[in-house]
Amino acid sequence: MSEVTSAKGYDTSPMTVGDWLITMIVLGIPLVGLIMLLYWSLSSTGNLNRRNYCLATLVVVAVILLLFVIFAVFGGLAMFMSRQGA
Repeated sequence: MSEVTSAKGYDTSPMTVGDWLITMIVLGIPLVGLIMLLYWSLSSTGNLNRRNYCLATLVVVAVILLLFVIFAVFGGLAMFMSRQGA
């Protein structure tokens, strides 16, 4: 595979289906996937497409965690308030 690099040192060549499959399999491994997600998203080299995918995945995970915390706090407060009235 020929690599095309941009001015910032990223590989801008399209990833193959095999590259995407390997990426998804690696990201599916519990602890290794989190470490690689952080590595690929924060690395200053590597494939730009993979970096953008990992950054987008981190944003989605952060939003889901934030929503989970908000619902957990409000659900806990609602449960606490309902027991206070009984």
